[in-house]
Amino acid sequence: MLTCVALAESVPPMHFNVIGGGSHNYTYRSVELPFWNSTLPDSSGGMLTARVRGLSESGLKGPEMVRLIRSGAVEIGMGVFAFVAGDDPFFEGIDLPGMAADIDTAHRVSSAFKPVLSQRMAEHHGIKLLATIPYTAQVFFCRSPVSSLEDLKGRKIRVRGRNMSDMVKALGGSPMTLPFAEVITAMQTGVIDCAVTGIGSGNAARWYDVANHLYNLPVDWSIGFYAIGLKRWQAFPEPVQRLLEEHSRVLEDRAWEETAKENRFALACNIGTPDCQIHHPAQMQVHTPTTAERQALQQAVLSIANRWGERCGAHCVERWNATAGAALGVNLQTP
Repeated sequence: MLTCVALAESVPPMHFNVIGGGSHNYTYRSVELPFWNSTLPDSSGGMLTARVRGLSESGLKGPEMVRLIRSGAVEIGMGVFAFVAGDDPFFEGIDLPGMAADIDTAHRVSSAFKPVLSQRMAEHHGIKLLATIPYTAQVFFCRSPVSSLEDLKGRKIRVRGRNMSDMVKALGGSPMTLPFAEVITAMQTGVIDCAVTGIGSGNAARWYDVANHLYNLPVDWSIGFYAIGLKRWQAFPEPVQRLLEEHSRVLEDRAWEETAKENRFALACNIGTPDCQIHHPAQMQVHTPTTAERQALQQAVLSIANRWGERCGAHCVERWNATAGAALGVNLQTP
């Protein structure tokens, strides 16, 4: 690792403006803020410093992040691949719905697909991928009991994007796109019956006040990223590039570790068991899909993935099969 003395001798001090994830998220408070405010400045002897703001404080929505980073309007930014997928269906490949039943599998898939995404983001979007950032399992918060997949049929379910919508349709539900902040009111008034979000995010927002039933089927992991404009990156001295790459790995590793911990504790909090930490204790009723139900889902999961492959193209599918698919033991059809 580059020493502080060597860095000070080779480059002038640099300051970065950073847009991070949602400030209401545990990962933002426990990982992102400490990294930009302390870890990076301390490790560089104060030569590299940053000012970080949460997404909501920045006034941005999220889907525009890739374009803003490329243009330099955002120097270093955090986005969620599902939110920016309108720019490129390739982005969805890191977190296809139903593919990862647990966070270890999600991490394995993300690590396999990351080099492919990095190349795609540089060549097609003019941005440098620095790190991946996961959130907790995206699961179902419902007003009335859900004890099986059958119980989701016919329900109006809040979703976040296209792939999640496809998954809900495959389960027999009616997907509805709603902003996170509108979910509680929509649940109270019966506009929706269930809503999908992170098992930690839903607790932090107190969804359990209006939705007392949790169906613990991870649709996906809402994987995000930190990136910087490629032109800006290429203008950095090589020692700065090396230090940022080294510490981006630190940021990524820490985010996956903390999210895995949060995922365990959030479930405990939602159902009110003694090992509740980080989030609020609640008394939700929880059900988890049986092995037979998970097996029955596989055909739907593969069908959704193959439709994504048709949108993304043959080259995309070939790269996915060789990386993420190999990590999962799944081979998609080449369109």
